[in-house]
Amino acid sequence: MTSEIRNVAVVGAGGMGALFGAILAEGGLDVTLVDTDRDHIDAIRENGLRISGLGGDRCRMIAAEHDVARIETADIVLVQCKGTMTREAALAMTHLADTGAVFISFQNGLGNEDILAEILGEGNVFGGLTAMAGARTGPGQIHDFDRVPSYIGEWGGGMSARAEAIAAAFTAAGLETHASAEIRSEIWKKLLGNMTMSAVSGVTNLTSAEILQVEPLRRVCFAALDEAIAIAHSQNINLERDVVVRGLEMMTAPGGTGDNKSSLCLDVLARRPSEVEFIYGKPLQLADAAGLAVPTLRSLYGLVKGIETHYVGAAEKNGAG
Repeated sequence: MTSEIRNVAVVGAGGMGALFGAILAEGGLDVTLVDTDRDHIDAIRENGLRISGLGGDRCRMIAAEHDVARIETADIVLVQCKGTMTREAALAMTHLADTGAVFISFQNGLGNEDILAEILGEGNVFGGLTAMAGARTGPGQIHDFDRVPSYIGEWGGGMSARAEAIAAAFTAAGLETHASAEIRSEIWKKLLGNMTMSAVSGVTNLTSAEILQVEPLRRVCFAALDEAIAIAHSQNINLERDVVVRGLEMMTAPGGTGDNKSSLCLDVLARRPSEVEFIYGKPLQLADAAGLAVPTLRSLYGLVKGIETHYVGAAEKNGAG
């Protein structure tokens, strides 16, 4: 299957989506970035995607579209839009499912893959996990923070030849990717990190590395981590705390992803709806069902929801939500 993987569409060309697309394009795959932000897409069309950070300043000319309906076929679709837009995006991509595309979610939180599977068919959906970081710095501009391995796997579970083939194709193109037989467990690893850090970053406007230098915030984060691990265990995701902590240390190390503010924080700064329901809301529903007391996570969720009351209602009323 590796030789057949040529056309990749990236739906949601923000910091991470555009970064993944640029890496794969630089590696020789035919990539089209798709995003509803017209200023961003128009800038990429006119001037190319401008990338700073790791690897130095550079510009990559890359195909870009405002509407996924304009993509007629794709071998792989990387779904990297905000969770708040997943259902709308999936409904717009049914024609690609009909042509045999594989959809890989690299989104934050819980629930995105289930929405994709509901609309596009579970057999067409992969889960994805990455600890890489990219941030949009302006229309047509992103910052590249680092390189770490990413993971993909069949949403229905188990190892497959096509998962291995896609991982091999991505790796050959410069995006180191591994196939996983247990992608749901892999996704929980990142989710635990997000539940630990995302809201704290959003409330304080600090990077992960900065947060962990403030002892009271560090204590909040590790209280949240312990509660998040308890929720994972209630779902038979039996990750060991020391393994999760090692992953968190990698995600928050200065000089890489730790120098990035959380995606949730960037949403708050931009006064747009965040993915708080996917990162915290859905896990809290699982905690309720399991009878778990998770006061730290519930407080973090409440604080972000409180901040959003200042702008989310107005944004949705004006059609931006």
